[in-house]
Amino acid sequence: MGKQGIVLIDKEKGITSRKVVDQVMKTLKVKRAGHFGSLDPFATGLLCIGIGQGTKLLPFMHAHQKEYIATIGFDMTTDTDDITGNALARFQDVCLDIDAARDWFKGNLGWINQIPPRYCAQKYQGKPLYKLTRANMDVHPREKQVHIEDAEILKWGSDWMDVRIVCSRGTYIRSIARDLGVHLGYGGYLRSLRRLQSEGFQVEDAVTIEELKDKIEKGIDVVIPLSKALHIPKARVIPIGQRGIMEGNPIQSSWVVDHVEAIEGNYVAMTNSEGHLLCVARYQPSGGIWGYIERGFRPD
Repeated sequence: MGKQGIVLIDKEKGITSRKVVDQVMKTLKVKRAGHFGSLDPFATGLLCIGIGQGTKLLPFMHAHQKEYIATIGFDMTTDTDDITGNALARFQDVCLDIDAARDWFKGNLGWINQIPPRYCAQKYQGKPLYKLTRANMDVHPREKQVHIEDAEILKWGSDWMDVRIVCSRGTYIRSIARDLGVHLGYGGYLRSLRRLQSEGFQVEDAVTIEELKDKIEKGIDVVIPLSKALHIPKARVIPIGQRGIMEGNPIQSSWVVDHVEAIEGNYVAMTNSEGHLLCVARYQPSGGIWGYIERGFRPD
């Protein structure tokens, strides 16, 4: 069946996430791959890439937080809210009030309403806003809810600071930089961004594209198997249960070998005796029914 699972890439600066996916596909000689959350070309760090059936795992990874190190500049504003954009205004003699910045971050922990940058992937009438903005169309992003788990100012200078941010999927760090700048009375834009954590994985476990090529040439396996890629409870089923799952039937309690600590309605990864992923199921016990298939997978 070929390679199935996830590859962890430490993305370098100056390349799009789509280009990274293309390079991974070429290196691994696979026909199907996709990333689990893009990084802008100027950003670096962890990019999780699904391979083969691994592309179907994303809906079951939404609970995991993302972690970044962001360098925010306050000497100007740009049309993209990052260093790659055109300067809209410049600020001289910036003198940061770090206490005010810390208070702002404390006041923006938890669920907040955030307006994405105008150059973003949010769609209007089926087209991404960044394309419409480039075409000089007057479109405005829709406000969205995001969750900021933690924010810590690590170091700073006269017109910049490094911040560690832990947040939910879909959070725009560029918007955080912009809004903080407005609060402090200066510009606000991202000078650099590095993703440290995503989908339950760490950048320390990732490889660059060149390292990936080197490992493949040496015969070293870099693909995380489907069952190990999911950070949810797991349960094995007996052979008759595997057949039933492959036929798309509700999962019977008598099929399940392992007792799992799962809350009703939560996802569980169902595997065969060899540990190969058969499906992701929703745990909904009722009578002799253990749960129901949410997404099926073909075992290797």
